[in-house]
Amino acid sequence: MPSFDYDLLIVGGGPVGASLALALASQPLRIGIIELSPQQSNIDSRALALAFGSFRIMDSIGYWADIAQEATPIEHIHISNRGYFGITHLDSTQIHLPALGYVVKMGFLNQAIYQRLKDFSQIELIRPAKVIQIQNRSNHTQVQITLNSEIHTLSAQLLIAADGAHSVVRQLLQVPVYKKDYDQTAIITNIETEHPHQFTAFERFTDTGPLALLPLAKNYSNVVWTVKSSQAPYLIEIKDEEFLSKLQDRFGNRLGKFIHADQRYAFPLQLIKTRQLISDRVVFIGNAAHNLHPVAGQGFNLGLRDIAALAEVLTNAHRQSQDLGNQAVLATYKQWRQWDHRIVTQFTDTLIHLFSNNYPLWGLSRGLGLATLDIFPPFKKVLMQQAIGLMGQQPRLVQGLSL
Repeated sequence: MPSFDYDLLIVGGGPVGASLALALASQPLRIGIIELSPQQSNIDSRALALAFGSFRIMDSIGYWADIAQEATPIEHIHISNRGYFGITHLDSTQIHLPALGYVVKMGFLNQAIYQRLKDFSQIELIRPAKVIQIQNRSNHTQVQITLNSEIHTLSAQLLIAADGAHSVVRQLLQVPVYKKDYDQTAIITNIETEHPHQFTAFERFTDTGPLALLPLAKNYSNVVWTVKSSQAPYLIEIKDEEFLSKLQDRFGNRLGKFIHADQRYAFPLQLIKTRQLISDRVVFIGNAAHNLHPVAGQGFNLGLRDIAALAEVLTNAHRQSQDLGNQAVLATYKQWRQWDHRIVTQFTDTLIHLFSNNYPLWGLSRGLGLATLDIFPPFKKVLMQQAIGLMGQQPRLVQGLSL
């Protein structure tokens, strides 16, 4: 087999791209991670809701123990519709699990992943580097990058795009995407509440979009408040007291008085979905393949299932001495992941259409639906299995097994 600089080149050193490298670290593969930022932030206070299936992936890869003490379990989920009757409660004991998921701050996750990367000499971090050209050959791909003001050309059997919603790889290859602008913006912050959250995540639907509170340490919760984009600048700029008052009005008093808010961030929301999950010697994962609305917290978890499936496909191919960039190998990955992508994308998009409006009849129907779901355990079990990432054909890492 011809010799290349790397077996795999991963563009994007975020949690998805770096986790893929760690998932494959037990294999005799040379892996390069091309990352644009000069260093990874370890103080990012934004939070991620990890489904139980994602916990299994991280545990199987080997870095869950490094973040476990900083992770807050989600034992209950409370779903409501502001201004209408009907509530659904989900409980981890209903499906015999210790938790439905966990909440961890992005900074702790980045720190754990990058600390673990140092243990593997066959994984090289190439930073700060930018991809400027991609040329696919019959038996390899060539990637031209700028690194320290110099241009370098790297080669690999396979290029993996994990470089986010506005993927440079996707743009350079002119891969078409489907886009939908929701005209919504997510306001993200952490708040302190009067009463403890009791390890409960709240998803409250309002006429401007969903409002989620995710449990953190002590009496703190992470807030993901979806508002109309025209409202976002005002909610970012007002004083904390006024912001907390308006947030309290939308959420209610289930956690008592809102006491304190950290710095606020605003993120415009779009659905961006690649129309080609694979290309010649290129595969798209994470937000480079599917950037979703944050409702139900599915996006990052979908990305982790991408790496679990891709790591298994590539491991099997390598053991059979196959070319990792071979179209048949990539087609196996594509076929495996299409169903999950389609279901989760349709699920999140449909939720936004059903719940982000103030039509009275729709509100009554939504309330009836939530109330009905709450009293039918079989329906509830299916919803929970989907929410925690344990539906469909599960990769070995999702099952808690090694590759």
